[in-house]
Amino acid sequence: MTDCIHTLFAAWGDPSPEGRAEKTDAAIGPNFYYSDPNAPEPVQGRDAYLAYIAMFGEMMPGASAKVVHISEHRGHARATVDFLKDGALMVRGQYFADLEDGKVVRLIGFPGMGEPE
Repeated sequence: MTDCIHTLFAAWGDPSPEGRAEKTDAAIGPNFYYSDPNAPEPVQGRDAYLAYIAMFGEMMPGASAKVVHISEHRGHARATVDFLKDGALMVRGQYFADLEDGKVVRLIGFPGMGEPE
């Protein structure tokens, strides 16, 4: 059931708009909602999400995102994701997803792993 999360983040490193769209379409459900700590407001819908990850690729050529761990229960998932630049770790984050029918419908991201200060 969490293959959709791997597919969703694989789109981040895809250099072609067609590839990003294909992966995104395979991974998200209707009325997709994404809250990213780097976005000024939540990203809603397929087209806005594709524009957001295209901007990531333009600002960070050669960057990608890789899911390194997922835990899941009752239609929810927590994913640990590494953001890489030319294979080197830039930042690790955590994402919380709501899943429906094998697709991500809501995704909330946080930088870091929630370490105590």
